[in-house]
Amino acid sequence: MRKLSLFFFLLATVSCSLKTARDPINKAEVVSADQISLGGVVAELMQNEPASGSDASAASLFDDQIHALGEQLEQLKSKRKKLQGTTLSEEWEELNQKISLRFEDLPNADLQAWVNLNDSLLKYTEEVRFADALERVVYNSAGNMPLSEEQVKSFFYTQLYDRIFFNVYGSSSLQYEHTTGGGVRLVQATNYPYDGKINLKVELQDTRYLNFYFRIPEWARQASVICKGVKYKAVPGEFTEIAKKWKNGDEVEILIGMRPSIVERTQDRPAFGLTYGSLFLSYPAVGSEKLVYQNGDPIQFLNFVSPAGKMPTFTFSGLKDTTLVLQPFLAQQHDSVKRTAWIRKK
Repeated sequence: MRKLSLFFFLLATVSCSLKTARDPINKAEVVSADQISLGGVVAELMQNEPASGSDASAASLFDDQIHALGEQLEQLKSKRKKLQGTTLSEEWEELNQKISLRFEDLPNADLQAWVNLNDSLLKYTEEVRFADALERVVYNSAGNMPLSEEQVKSFFYTQLYDRIFFNVYGSSSLQYEHTTGGGVRLVQATNYPYDGKINLKVELQDTRYLNFYFRIPEWARQASVICKGVKYKAVPGEFTEIAKKWKNGDEVEILIGMRPSIVERTQDRPAFGLTYGSLFLSYPAVGSEKLVYQNGDPIQFLNFVSPAGKMPTFTFSGLKDTTLVLQPFLAQQHDSVKRTAWIRKK
């Protein structure tokens, strides 16, 4: 009898472990492009043809480093090892910083290699930082969209059975067949990346159990994820998980705090840029070499002037005899003037 009791105790312990253990790697897979519909800002971007490789003759800036990280990732995959604590993780952080500071003049070949690397890293680990890097590429295109619609859809959502990862936010929908049968449709209604309010509506034929993972960007000042009056833990740099039975019409509200922040550049000539959420703020580059910021906190000279839900527009009055109008690089679609995010420092 005692042995039998011990047997059931061990069986219960093992069953509990199997039920609650998270997959350390290979968490997500590509969702078929025909299951995703893109709208809003990202759909407008997709109307522009992907960059045709006109910079094919441009010298690569980071090809060797990106390729080396890709080889390290393949070695990890072959051994099914975690990324945490590896040299790949540390070297990626350093390279991400460098690429963020050179994104304006990044050759298309480098950009494509960087996207492919982060796409692979995201699907292998489902870490927020790789989704952050991919989203920056999507929403900071200057002129022609550098990525095809199929590329964007390949990481917008990812899925493992009935676990759905919301990697990039934007007006869109995802439709798929639940593992137990029945259609599932998830609809994002949002003005993101212009503001940080996202509403998710769940459309089901019947009650179904689903796991949702909502990305909380590392840059978020604060965040909240609310469903039926329940506020779930939302930590910048992590995914917020909601695992429950859902019924038709259930909704989730995600609020991501967006405030301007400063990006410092020290190589070549000292300069800084301003960001708003995932967006770099830019201005027409004509005569930009003559603009030099003196000193002080640049944020104090920044004023938000656009209506809510519209393209974020700021005025910057920290330059002598000049007031800049700052908007995302998306504004370049409406004119032919090259834009820049950088303001020189004295």
